[in-house]
Amino acid sequence: MRVHHARLRIVPPLLVIVSLTGVLMFANAAAAETSGGMTMSGGSSMSGMGSSVASHAMHSMSMGGVSMVAAGNGTNILPSWLAVLWTLVFLAIIAIHARHVLESEGQRRYWHSGHVLMAIGMTFMFAPASLDHFNIPTGFWSLAFANGALAIVLWMLVQAFAGRGTNPLWLVMAVDLGAMAYMWSPTGFQAPLTWLLVAYFAVQALLWSTNRIRDFDERTILGGAVSVTPEGALAASVAEPLICFKDLRVSMAAMTLGMAYMFAAMQLLIS
Repeated sequence: MRVHHARLRIVPPLLVIVSLTGVLMFANAAAAETSGGMTMSGGSSMSGMGSSVASHAMHSMSMGGVSMVAAGNGTNILPSWLAVLWTLVFLAIIAIHARHVLESEGQRRYWHSGHVLMAIGMTFMFAPASLDHFNIPTGFWSLAFANGALAIVLWMLVQAFAGRGTNPLWLVMAVDLGAMAYMWSPTGFQAPLTWLLVAYFAVQALLWSTNRIRDFDERTILGGAVSVTPEGALAASVAEPLICFKDLRVSMAAMTLGMAYMFAAMQLLIS
């Protein structure tokens, strides 16, 4: 039986566009914010919190039109020094996975591009207000990540209808991008869902650090049909592996752990 790896025939275009747009709009957003004279309404004050979580909560109030009010007795587990440290960690993750993008091809290139996009979003999420001079609207990030998640889901469905196998790690990325859209959402958090995401990313961090995530990379979902070639041989459409020889234990464990920590920090702050 000959086994043929399914190749990427339908590229998730929105994911590619979102990845490029997220980088190219930085300078434009800074200029737009400066010239537009955007102001904070309501005179809300969050002084003393000393973290990027507070600044993003304030940004949500001014940009989203829906109030995300931090309670006066909210617990802050993200002091400024730790926010800066996490920012540096995610800058390193961006560099690592940008290199993976350049060294990879096919589905793997787009998969690593998704990690770069997530790391960029987390860098801006952790960056203290004193370091973040771009003032990119939260709605941009929420829409970007939501479109990325939707693009992956639609592509997976097309693959399934065509009888081609899909790697489960694509589903994991779709969930991760959806979680990023929720993190940047200006409508506020729902505690049960937020703590569920904290647990989800903590488990994912454990799987990455122990390299058990490779068990998923060897499976196929939503497809993988067996067909007969013109020569009479059986051919199974299996998912293209995504991790391969790359050692992603440190970078992906740090990424998912940082996401879990941010969810916990923001939920504690507004609770």
